[in-house]
Amino acid sequence: MQAGFAEIDITPPIGTRKIGWLKEIIGTCVLDPLFARAAALDDGTQRIGFIQLDLLSIRWTQVNRIRQRISAELDFPGENVMIAATHNHAGPAVANTGDVARDETYIARLEDRCVAVFADALRALDSAEYALGSAMEPDLAFNRRMIMRDGTVMTQRKLSIEALGLEGPADHEVGLLAVRDKNHALKGCIVNFTCHPVHHGGEDVFSAGYPGVLAALMKQRGCPATLFLNGASGNIIYRDPLKGVSHSKETIG
Repeated sequence: MQAGFAEIDITPPIGTRKIGWLKEIIGTCVLDPLFARAAALDDGTQRIGFIQLDLLSIRWTQVNRIRQRISAELDFPGENVMIAATHNHAGPAVANTGDVARDETYIARLEDRCVAVFADALRALDSAEYALGSAMEPDLAFNRRMIMRDGTVMTQRKLSIEALGLEGPADHEVGLLAVRDKNHALKGCIVNFTCHPVHHGGEDVFSAGYPGVLAALMKQRGCPATLFLNGASGNIIYRDPLKGVSHSKETIG
């Protein structure tokens, strides 16, 4: 098997509109950088790829354009490339949301960066071996929806006397694909966990949230690129409504 990993900075310029809080917020500083990360995997018969973005979302039209460019410019089957955002609420305006209009200039630059980072991952292709693993982490992510006594369902910040219980479960599994080279040095990894990255969403700062913390910590421990793929996190948050405890992005990462 061959594998290649890469990352590229996609931090927006100061003064760019933010997204994720349904109102106009202008980013005035960067707490930590945002990245696009890519992985290319080739087992000799099948080639697949991943691009992960420290953003709220990516439109299907953008995905199509990036895939088409990867096919045309990099001679790689673009239809085999999964492109996903971490659902980061503290990033730039990449979609029309509430009172916020998407930033077309940033989006055009973003597509160029996605193609560039995948090209870097392809150039890094080399012999590799991989391992799969999973573990349970029950103390970081919680369902935020509560069934009320009057039969309605509400999103709650803390336990209410009118609440009967949580509407649904949370997914506590952490999934991992780790890849190392022939000298047993880590080339990169792909991590899956389910929880909303909402930290700093309502502030005038840019941040990659807890997936960014994870990637930075992994880099300190010898892993050059850590792609984070979020799970079905629509109702999953880092605030425990039963205990009123909220976890920082550093704790989760």
